[in-house]
Formats: sequence, C-alpha cells, structure tokens
Amino acid sequence: MAQIVGKYQFVSGENTDEFVKSIGKSEITDTFLQSTPVVEIQQNGDQWVVAITSQNKTVTSTFKLGEVYDERFPSQSVGFKSVTTKQDNGFKTETSLTADLKVVRRYEFTDTGMIAHVSTNRSDVKAKRIYKRL
Repeated sequence: MAQIVGKYQFVSGENTDEFVKSIGKSEITDTFLQSTPVVEIQQNGDQWVVAITSQNKTVTSTFKLGEVYDERFPSQSVGFKSVTTKQDNGFKTETSLTADLKVVRRYEFTDTGMIAHVSTNRSDVKAKRIYKRL
C-alpha cells in the first residue's frame, strides 16, 4: 500500500467541466475549476491533518476517521460537514455542501501521487483531480 502522508501538487483534472455543469454553476464550482492546490496530509496518532494551500491561502482540517468534522476550502469562509473513512488504499470523504447536495471524494494514493475521484448524489457524472507527490 502506498504511503498516504505527504505533500501533493495538483497537476490536472478530468471531466471537471462536465461535473460542474451537472451540479450547477456557483462560486464553489468556479473556484473548484480554477484552483491548483497543494495538499499536505499528516497523521498524528488517530488524528489526520489535511492542509490545503491555494491562491496564497491555507486552510487546515483535523479529523478522526468516521467522525463528523468541519471542513474548509481555501476559497470559502464557511465550513462544511464532512466524514472521512478509510477505503481500499485511501480515503473516502463525504461532504454536505447544501441540504440536498452531497459530494463524495475518493482519494487513491500511489507511490507517485494522489487521485481524487469526485462525484455527487445529484448526478452520475464524475470527475478526477490528479496530484503528483512532492
């Protein structure tokens, strides 16, 4: 199994335009399309710390697997309720963006990087965000 802890730089996206169209354009989706974040993942015992840096702004989320936590994105001033669980060789994070919109991100880790598979409860359209390990 590849190591999860590390630092990752966004490289490219697949099907992101179609994904955004499927859930409706908004400030959140505009930022999603334009962001080229660096993601740093650390583990301290049973706590995980994820720091996302984008557009000279860093936000940090700390969580334990299976527990609800407030997740922030660099472009948003509000937090979203998320739950992250272990899945295969990575994580699965479910985030409630609104009362009726849930985004699911499956993070797959390899020796060379991380792939975020993104989907929602509103559509069958999926996207990928590909990161290289730094």
